[in-house]
Amino acid sequence: MLDQNIKTQLKAYLERLESPIELVAALDESDKAAQIKELVTEIAELSEKVTARFDGNNTRRPSFGVAKAGEQPRVFFAGLPWAMSLRL
Repeated sequence: MLDQNIKTQLKAYLERLESPIELVAALDESDKAAQIKELVTEIAELSEKVTARFDGNNTRRPSFGVAKAGEQPRVFFAGLPWAMSLRL
């Protein structure tokens, strides 16, 4: 899903994380949910400090949130980021 240029840039940012984070997805059975799952998985594979979880309880689905490890997400993204939608 992510092109190599974006992966390289994102990996550089993720290396600066001072503490672990979790990407917590709340999914349904839609095509967009499958795309979000793929995106969250790809991002988590770029850094040991990022973990993907798929047990989110956000009422807006599909969505994903960003949380400090062991905490509840405070920032949520409903659907795919706009630029990602254009490439699909």
